[in-house]
Amino acid sequence: MRQWLRSPTLLKLLVGQHILNGISVAAGVMAVSLISSALFGFAAGQPATLGAISASISDQPAPLRRKALLMAVGFGIAIFSTLSIQLIAGFPWALIPAIAVIAFLAGLVTGYGRWALALSMQALVPMVFVLGLPPTSFAGALRNEAVLIGGGLAYIAIALLLTAITDAGGRRMMASEALREFSAYLRRVAAFYNPTIDLPEVYGAVIRQQAALSDQMQAARTLLLERPRASRERLRLAATIGILLDTLDALVAAHIELAELRATPATATLMARIAVTLRAASLDLQHLSLELLSNEAPSLPPDHTLAADALKREAENLVRSGELSPEALAAVQATALRIGDALGHIRRLEQALSDDEVASASIGDIDLAAFRARASFNPKLLTVHLTPNSPVFRFAARLALAMTAGALVAHSMSSEGHGNWILLTIAVIMRASYGLTRERRDDRVIGTLIGCLIAAAALATLPIGALIAVQALGLAIVHGFARLRYRIASVGASITALMSLHLIDPTHSLPTLTRIADTLVGAALAQLFSHVLPRWEFNEAPRLAQRLQSDIAAFAKVALDERASRQDYRMARKSMIEAIAALSDSAGRMGGEPQAVHRGLDEMAAMLIAGYVLAAHISATRLFMRERRGGDDFQTIGPRLQATREWLIGLLSDKQAPPDPAGPAYFSGPATIGALGTEFQRLRKAALALIAAAAVYRHAAAET
Repeated sequence: MRQWLRSPTLLKLLVGQHILNGISVAAGVMAVSLISSALFGFAAGQPATLGAISASISDQPAPLRRKALLMAVGFGIAIFSTLSIQLIAGFPWALIPAIAVIAFLAGLVTGYGRWALALSMQALVPMVFVLGLPPTSFAGALRNEAVLIGGGLAYIAIALLLTAITDAGGRRMMASEALREFSAYLRRVAAFYNPTIDLPEVYGAVIRQQAALSDQMQAARTLLLERPRASRERLRLAATIGILLDTLDALVAAHIELAELRATPATATLMARIAVTLRAASLDLQHLSLELLSNEAPSLPPDHTLAADALKREAENLVRSGELSPEALAAVQATALRIGDALGHIRRLEQALSDDEVASASIGDIDLAAFRARASFNPKLLTVHLTPNSPVFRFAARLALAMTAGALVAHSMSSEGHGNWILLTIAVIMRASYGLTRERRDDRVIGTLIGCLIAAAALATLPIGALIAVQALGLAIVHGFARLRYRIASVGASITALMSLHLIDPTHSLPTLTRIADTLVGAALAQLFSHVLPRWEFNEAPRLAQRLQSDIAAFAKVALDERASRQDYRMARKSMIEAIAALSDSAGRMGGEPQAVHRGLDEMAAMLIAGYVLAAHISATRLFMRERRGGDDFQTIGPRLQATREWLIGLLSDKQAPPDPAGPAYFSGPATIGALGTEFQRLRKAALALIAAAAVYRHAAAET
């Protein structure tokens, strides 16, 4: 493998859906620009280019039908926004309130969820762009709007055509990205087996990476689980999601033995072997992800079993050595078994990507459609946010106030061109989270400086035809990196915006220094208004903490039920993983807020670790039960499992006080050594640890 292909950072940056999406968006906008220039002339056709850019904002990787719906709704919002502004552009007393109303509605739309951020921007960015159009009459405004609508509709048609043509490649790319995200998770997990690294530190890194993996898997479900049985290739790609999560199950279950392994000096070599094996498996998955892009039957590297074989030999040597205590021996055997299971799932993944029967068996009778997130435009989802206590309402109000202030500042400058740039800066920086707003503020300022310098150099040296290509390149960068690296995206946004404003009126010179100054003004206003009506994260985090506890209880209810279906288990596992990711994201947002409002941040981290550990014990117990099925003592284990399950559900649901660990409610059936005496007991201890961590967190979060 070439050296740059071994770099996870470079791979994530340069190979992925975001690159394809950026290129296709740039191609579509450039096509509309060239066609409109040929039909109407260069200057008269520029509103069509703005329309194409407006429509492109919601052009994100998605199945064809979903993309068509989102782009149609999003462009409808853009039409409402641009038409309203163009009709009252000459009346400041009406224009500024209109900007405030549109900004408030744009903020309120985010109440639909993170997927609706693009819809929010389609209300704001097109509005800002049309503010840069030359003054015109009422008839001229209607003409500009008609051309803008035509350009947007043409772009939507091109985008949907490109989506249909590139659908197969897009699905492969999405599956490839899921494999690479799991590869990154394996690298994080390998650190568990380095005894020189503090365990809480490793847990934090692993949980954050699992949150990123959860986001990637949700994006993969949206695309790969749409009509998965329509073709053999779709079936194979859809199977990767379930197999990756089965691999996750086995890996997480292995973590329950970490304390014993780290406390046993004789296992140092074994842990080193495990770390090497996991890093090798990470590289193998990375290799498989690239093979998937160019090979119909991708395969793991020929030497992918070498590290695993060395691990197995070391575990066997330890077992035969007689140096281990019974507890350490059980930990070695269980860990080797779980790691082996995980590696087996990775080999099954390779088979599923080239063998229809393996892929079909992996899916079985599971209804994959149940795992896909569906966009809903039901107004009732927004009306619940029409209260001052709602974080969405507060964000909408902050955004409206900031945009109003920006419009007033720009109007007071009595100079053309200030308003749109100040407002654009506020629109792209302000987010519901204070920490994200602060981060985007810095990225925006740096990106604008770089983008302005590049745009100034392009305008000084390139002919007007080449500037259209520069505009398209900037747009490709925006779409390609908006969610991955906002600083890079802001460079492209500045290039695109400056090119667009120049091409609207080529006789107007590029005010580079003015744009930089306007960016600073907009960034300052965004920062100032981020403190208005704040809804700090400590207000929302307790709800997410309760959700985590409830979802782990629901996971235990299904995972420890021998009669539960694979469908129910996977749904419960999905909800539990997403609950851990949600609380992890909340901790990240709180970390970006002022120190004075960090309430229970350290305690939240401890609760996250306790939740992760309990989930690991639940997964391990489920796997343990499956392995013991049919054994001589299985009839004894069944009642013990049922008692543990009921106790655990009651404890996590806050429906009962925890019983005495030695009492009859705690154990059912004869007490024996080995699995019956340790596995269930450790599960209960992990549950009590989560309850204790949750209580400490709630107390810390409630302090003023």
